Amino acid sequence: MAYYFRKKEPVIRDVPTGIKTFYDDVADDIIKGLIEKRFPTHSYLTEETGLVDKKSDYLWIIDPLDGTSNFVNHNPFFSISVALWHKGEPVLGVIEVPLLRETFVATAGKGAFHYDGKRKKRVRVSAISSLSKSYLIFCEGGEKNKSRIVKIFRGLYPRAREMRKLGSAAIELAWVGLGRSEGYITTQTHLWDIAAGILFVKEAGGQILHFDGTPYKWSEFLKSKKFDLAATNNKVKLPRLV
Repeated sequence: MAYYFRKKEPVIRDVPTGIKTFYDDVADDIIKGLIEKRFPTHSYLTEETGLVDKKSDYLWIIDPLDGTSNFVNHNPFFSISVALWHKGEPVLGVIEVPLLRETFVATAGKGAFHYDGKRKKRVRVSAISSLSKSYLIFCEGGEKNKSRIVKIFRGLYPRAREMRKLGSAAIELAWVGLGRSEGYITTQTHLWDIAAGILFVKEAGGQILHFDGTPYKWSEFLKSKKFDLAATNNKVKLPRLV
């Protein structure tokens, strides 16, 4: 995707889920082709294609261009998110941020790692435990109810040190795992947006929570659902968000 960035204006099409470009499909076809070649019996779910169900215990979950609006607006905060789940649980998550030359990789039970083009480093969530000292990230995801978005924001912003929005769920989750943020809150988000990132947060020592503060179980991440969730460093306590 870095090759196409700022080369020419993308062709934008309106779709029910938001902005889509020609390059979403280009990246989707490349990743699907690799899976079909190397793992022909595996199922896969992508934002552009939907579910290709081969009745396999292995499911690849892919967002070929996460942060399309950023890409369209020549903002480098976009990513490619690829996750592999086995029998309903994540085993591998990879988030590539090409313009920032950063890669985030998590393997179940083996930790979370950050690559910056020069070195590989195992990472952990931040040690900050006070909400008043925390940098939070909030993204409305697919939520269309603006009153609900404002209510959540009002409940968090006065209590935190600062709140940000990056525009790519995969990057936002990666930043929690890396310790650049103490928490990430999102609403009505698809599984392909978060499938790699939630494993990265967990392997870095963080938590994935419902808005009432209870932890998510992997079995709750169904392919057809949308999710309200909070990812934290497992130290900061967020107020109840519902």
